[in-house]
Amino acid sequence: MLLEMQHIYKNYIQGEMDVPVLKDVNFNVNEGEYIAITGPSGSGKTTMMNLIGCLDVATKGTMILDGEDVGKYNDNQLSELRLNKLGFVFQNFELLGSMSALNNVCLPLTYAGVGKEERIARATEALERVGLADRISFRPNQLSGGQKQRVAIARAIINRPKILLADEPTGALDQASGKSVMELFSKLNDEGITIIMITHDASIAAHARRQAKMLDGELTEEGQK
Repeated sequence: MLLEMQHIYKNYIQGEMDVPVLKDVNFNVNEGEYIAITGPSGSGKTTMMNLIGCLDVATKGTMILDGEDVGKYNDNQLSELRLNKLGFVFQNFELLGSMSALNNVCLPLTYAGVGKEERIARATEALERVGLADRISFRPNQLSGGQKQRVAIARAIINRPKILLADEPTGALDQASGKSVMELFSKLNDEGITIIMITHDASIAAHARRQAKMLDGELTEEGQK
């Protein structure tokens, strides 16, 4: 089991009120799965993503990631875990406009202390893997939306993460670009990368091999294919 979430609760304090967002969530992920978590706005799916991505911690419950109880980690340990075991793809790409595609993809390796020669070699390979070998020197403002997202995906997989987390990865893309990104996700999953995707779009969720639905802070399985 790659990820185990056991009886997870998450509350937020708003003024003097304790507001429950996640309620007794149980969720397991095996290595190599491709899962979509769906649900309307306010259902708790973004909070769920933040917990899986170790960007937030549960109020109560246990989360085991790759055999480690992350609830016992301090901030530095969580940062190290995010760097080495998790890759993130966001709706708005989160690329640095002053940097080339290659240097954007290199960033996680820079933070990890990898030498320049290896950084360039691995970033070049990652960009080739997502079909952007001819766009290595381009800056984000020279790329289409779909190409920007491919750069973001290359950056997300550069450290060979255990889980690729995608938050509304096609939300800022046209239909053709979104389809292309979904085809790339399927290819990466076929190569063994575990993918957990948040989306409100049923047609995008349908690309995953397993679906779960968030509603009012509770999670229900939708089946597997």
